[in-house]
This record gives sequence, structure tokens and C-alpha cells, in this order.
Amino acid sequence: MTPREYTTDEIREQFMDHVRMLIEYWDNIDRQTTKEKIEGFAHSLLATIDGASIDLPGFILAPAPHHEAKQYHIDNDENYYPENQSDSDIAGYLHEILFRKE
Repeated sequence: MTPREYTTDEIREQFMDHVRMLIEYWDNIDRQTTKEKIEGFAHSLLATIDGASIDLPGFILAPAPHHEAKQYHIDNDENYYPENQSDSDIAGYLHEILFRKE
């Protein structure tokens, strides 16, 4: 077999398999409150997106506004999200700042 790039469908399924595994893991943790389990799951999910998981690479997380959103917000004197996704990737250390505001 010749090595090849994963397809988008394969990557999506690998990611979803990992999320399902995280759900099972945090559901089976004893001696923790529901809030602690939800926080643990959120931290694990953000760590996965950030690339801190052994099983998967990091992922890009960027806004994807509707093509008419910018003008709508301008017309309503509101700020709007950027349309260039490569410049607005927020992933990288989300799991490190999850609880920063608390």
C-alpha cells in the first residue's frame, strides 16, 4: 500500500471517533460532579483542537460567516467577523485559557 493523504471524510470520522471516546471517558469518571465532568470534557475537546492529543493533529478553528453577514452588520452599525479564515484561526492554546476568566 502506498501512503496517501487522509480524505476529508476520513479525517471527520477520526475526529468524531475521538469525540465519542471523550464522551465515554468523561461519562465513566467516578467521584466528580456533573460540572467537573463537563469541564473535563470541554478541556479535552479544546486540547484536541489545539493539537495536544496524541491521536490527532491540531485543527484550524476560524469563523465562517455567511457571505452576506459583513454587509448586514455594517448596515446595522455592528462589528463583524473576518471572512479570511487563515488569518483568524483561534486554535492553538484554547485548552490553556479555558478557565482564565474564572
